Amino acid sequence: MKIQYDKQADALYIYIGKGPIKKTLKAGGNILVDLGEKNRIVGVEFYKISRSAPQETLRSISVELPVAA
Repeated sequence: MKIQYDKQADALYIYIGKGPIKKTLKAGGNILVDLGEKNRIVGVEFYKISRSAPQETLRSISVELPVAA
């Protein structure tokens, strides 16, 4: 799993799986869920994230964990 913040886009993206995105669903006000094969979650995007998260939290986010196959 990887978490990435793009300051210019003001978006936080959580990479949950791998593979091409087949469709994107709106899951709330500023939340998008990307789905891949068999409707498995590939990632979740929080856009306009600075409106709901403190700047200190967004300055340095990068977490990578092994994903079980």
